[in-house]
This record gives sequence, structure tokens and C-alpha cells, in this order.
Amino acid sequence: MNLKFNKGKFRIMQIADTQDTNKTAPATVEFIRYALKTVKPDLVVFTGDQIKGYGVNLAMGDRKKNVACAINNLLKPLDEAGVPFTFVFGNHDDTSFSISKQEQFEVYKSHANCLAFNADDSIDGYCNHNLEILGEDGKTKLNVYLIDSLSMSAGGSCAHVSENQLDWYRKTRDSLKERYGDYVPSIVFQHIPVPEIYELLKEVPRGTKGSAKGYRKYNGKYFALNPETTVIDDRSFIGETPSVPDINGGEFDALHEKGDVFGAFFGHDHNNSFVGEYKGIKMGYCQGCGFNIYGPAKNRGVRIYDFNEENPADFETSTLTVADIENFDVGNRLKYAAYTYAPSSVDSVKPYIKGGAVVAAAAAVGGILIRLLIK
Repeated sequence: MNLKFNKGKFRIMQIADTQDTNKTAPATVEFIRYALKTVKPDLVVFTGDQIKGYGVNLAMGDRKKNVACAINNLLKPLDEAGVPFTFVFGNHDDTSFSISKQEQFEVYKSHANCLAFNADDSIDGYCNHNLEILGEDGKTKLNVYLIDSLSMSAGGSCAHVSENQLDWYRKTRDSLKERYGDYVPSIVFQHIPVPEIYELLKEVPRGTKGSAKGYRKYNGKYFALNPETTVIDDRSFIGETPSVPDINGGEFDALHEKGDVFGAFFGHDHNNSFVGEYKGIKMGYCQGCGFNIYGPAKNRGVRIYDFNEENPADFETSTLTVADIENFDVGNRLKYAAYTYAPSSVDSVKPYIKGGAVVAAAAAVGGILIRLLIK
């Protein structure tokens, strides 16, 4: 299936962090269905954590069938609409009670509208690939990279994209140049953000409105959106500090080398939705979409990208949220409230424990248990 600009336009819709099991939240599926009808994308990109690999429901019986059920439930609206899609894996797609990425890939590929493929078996991760968007003349005008940002490092922090994956990117980049005589304007989608996402933020005093508390290497610090580097409007928010690799693997520098990559967008941190620019590359988040996992209440949503054939790098992006839908049914309101106020991770709880805030820590841990156990 060839992807093409239509009258000079092409639209991508990003879906991030549905993070569900075979007991899929009806609200998540219904929101995706509504978004497809409203946005009418030419391509949908899932940016990881489609399934909740640690979800106990996946372990009840045949795990392979349960995982397939979870994936198929999420893809049903796309099958109905006949919209082509691709995806990357997130850190929770292959944890605990899940199945291998290769097995999950086969489930995705059983859908006729899936365009994903594994470009190179010799490099780290799985399903690293790129998709070319053709112009009216049949030549590639926009290139989309889908990169597996891997999972966790041995020390428990986020992993970083490996050197052999960056070599694959460079090889693909240079091959496109050889074919078309110049570097092809490109955008990157992956799950875990690069450390340079912090260049879009500024450190602020504790208690600053619109700020988020850091943890791990940023413990004790607070960050807010920086108006000098980030678009700040009523659609932009930061509800948690970016969870990035502790070690910078050089991915941003590689993407910046030749000027072909004009954008890089992520998921992973469900409570964030913003866009900014650093060294000529626009970066940002799509907030979480799932209702069976923590998220930004009715700011759960999808991100939309509108490209024009003449200058794809001059793209526009916006979001569609649950709040935009009148009388949307969020489902079980107790569960919805629990996931709205649950902490984003175990790491976000550790500072309270170390600080002796036993009651707060207990409440936070309780919230995590709700995330793990609630059906």
C-alpha cells in the first residue's frame, strides 16, 4: 500500500499509551473510533505501550490469546474505518505477562491495514522501519521513521536507542538521499523521549503553577514549560517530568547531523502534551489515550499532524481530547478517578518514602497497586 499526499496534503494521527489488556476499556476503543471519524487521518501511528504487559488479566489463561485479544480490541476501530496504521513498541509491551515482540508483531500484521515491518533483523529492538509518503510526481516528499526505543537499562532507568539502530537510521537517510538527490524531510516517532526534551523546559521553584516534580537524577527539582522554546497555549501541559534515559546515547545528535529530521515525537509520559523546538528540531508529546491506565483525566487524547507537500517541515500539529466530546462516557467512574490521581511510576513515589512522608507514600503506593490490579 503506497501512502500519498492528496491534493498536496497528508495527515497523521498519533495514538499513545493505550496500555490495556484483553479486558480492554470500552472508553478507549470508543474514543479511538470517534477520533478516526473526526480527524480522518491518512495514517495512524501508535507510539508504544499499546498493551499493559504487566496486567494480571493477561496472565489468566492463554497469554498468547489474551495479548492478541488486547491488540485486536484496540485495532477494531481502524479495521472498521479501513485506515492504514503503523506502530512502535513501548517498554510495557513486552514485560511480565506479555509475549515476545515478534509474536505481537504477527498479530498486528494479521490486519490488512498494517504497514509496519521489521527493517533489519541485525539491529536492536524490533520493528524499526520507515514509511515514505509520495508526492504527486511519485517521488518521496516525506519520510516517517518508526524507532523501537527499547525498554529499561540494567540500572532500572529507561534504555536509550542503541548505536546500531542509529547506524540503520544513517544508512536509510543516506540511501534516500542517493535515490532523490537530496535528504528527504523526515519525522521520527518513538515511545521513550530523548534527554534533550528537557531543553524545552525550565527549572522553577517548588509550588510554581503548571510545574512537575522531578525524580531519579532530577529528584528535588521542579520543571515547567519554557515559553522561549515551547508553544504554550490552552492545549499544552506538563503533568509529570519526562522519563528519559539516564545515559544520553547520542540519538538527538544523530538526528540533527544532516538536517533531514525536522521533528521527533514521543509518548511514554501520559500526562504530558506539548511541542517545542531545539536546534531546529520540533519535539513533543502526545498525551496518553487509555482509560485502563493513569492519564490526564479528560485531557486524554490524540495528536494530529498536518503536512503539505511543498514543505513538509512546515507542519501544523494539534490535539483532539476527550474534553472535546460532549457527554463522553468515561465508563466506571471509580476506576476513572483512581487512574486520574494515581502516580505515574514507582520512581515518583521514592522521594516521599526517603523524605519520611509515610502517609503520602502509602497513598501513592496504593495508587500504583490500583493500576496493577484493578479490572
